Amino acid sequence: MEEIKKGRYAFPLCIQLTLPEDMEDAAFLKTLEQLERLGFYGVELNVTDFNAADPVRLKALLGEHGLTMTMLASGAYAKRRDLSLSAPDEATRRRSVAALRDVLMPFARAMDCGIICGFIKGRPDGTEAQLAKSIDEISGGEDAHVPVYLEATNHYESAVVNRLEEGARLIKPPFRLLPDTYHMNIEESSIPAALEAHKGLYDNLHISDSNRCFPGFGHIDFPGLFRLLKALNYGGTMAIEGRCRRSLAEDIELSCAYLRAISEMIE
Repeated sequence: MEEIKKGRYAFPLCIQLTLPEDMEDAAFLKTLEQLERLGFYGVELNVTDFNAADPVRLKALLGEHGLTMTMLASGAYAKRRDLSLSAPDEATRRRSVAALRDVLMPFARAMDCGIICGFIKGRPDGTEAQLAKSIDEISGGEDAHVPVYLEATNHYESAVVNRLEEGARLIKPPFRLLPDTYHMNIEESSIPAALEAHKGLYDNLHISDSNRCFPGFGHIDFPGLFRLLKALNYGGTMAIEGRCRRSLAEDIELSCAYLRAISEMIE
């Protein structure tokens, strides 16, 4: 991965947000201003209406705030359209592959970003065989150069790829792994061991605390985690993802203060 300027954090900091139907939405613009002030590198965006989302306009808007779109989050879109790449029902699986190929990948290519394959990879009724079939079909498509990040999510949410090693068995270009500290805290016997065992297969990391809130609101050992990533010469990004405990603006401020303190401590 091309070296990225990290700014005031140990690693280039991003956050996952939902793109409003109106990009000029006042609350969204205010959040972008806050991210710019706090030194964020980029955003992961959930997009639900691709007809209303103009990549040229979106790139310009983010650029005005010194931000880049690093990931297209597919969860909200997949939920609305009942998509699952591992669905036992073959019609659903094929429809999901088509949605990723024909809608998500072209948009991600236009934004020069990756695609998060978390919820869309499958729910508790999914099968690994069906997911493997979908990965094979996507890997052979015209947009196979668009990176797709297979996220390991906990067994309450999905029956497939709960741990990094399960994802590592399936991925092939353009697929990469996407570790998430919240899910790893549930599924992995050791978060550090799992990250070390699969170094080189991921260049983005979701940082969410043990209670699914932003980092600093739970009990995950982020100082130890950041030290490990430094030791592994990790050169990718980290992205805040999770639920808000107070308000989005306040939680961003508190979590960023926590992450800056860790960054200063380990530098």
